[in-house]
Amino acid sequence: MERLKGKAAMVVGAGSIGPGWGNGKATAVTFAREGAQVFCVDRNGAAAQETVDIITGEGGKATAFTADVSREAEVEAMTAACLKAYGRIDVLDNNVGIAEMGNVVEVDEASWDHVFAVNLKSAYFAMKHVIPVMQKQGGGSIIITSSNSGVQFDREMIAYATTKHAVIAMTRQMAVDYARHNVRCNAL
Repeated sequence: MERLKGKAAMVVGAGSIGPGWGNGKATAVTFAREGAQVFCVDRNGAAAQETVDIITGEGGKATAFTADVSREAEVEAMTAACLKAYGRIDVLDNNVGIAEMGNVVEVDEASWDHVFAVNLKSAYFAMKHVIPVMQKQGGGSIIITSSNSGVQFDREMIAYATTKHAVIAMTRQMAVDYARHNVRCNAL
């Protein structure tokens, strides 16, 4: 079908934590099957490379990149590397997230901060650095993975649910702010 032919897609969280197919790996491979060149980012370089190997094994084009997207300098480097590899970023799929169990009394500050850094700051940094690229090239599509926890209540997952609510609000705000630049922002 090649709906993404000639497009460059950056998938953040493109590896799988364990064996099998996670959301990021499945998304990266699907984008490649639709014709995109895929920039596969993961904090686990071997996991990103495994996804690249699947894509290239099927005749697609993909590049692996290792980054901790809770750190702005690494997101900036990731964006520059994708531009160097493909010259553009048409699709950003930010698919990272972690959960810490516990309610507001049980979760310690370090766990709270870690969940916020991975789940929320990663999306903020990715949009902060990719949106200007998309504006300059005339548009693009941003997909941020949220969760049902962002629209309903889950017991004993205060940090996770709070960040997923925030991801939805941030994505909605970016959709309003950048629609006039032909940049679509959606949370799943």
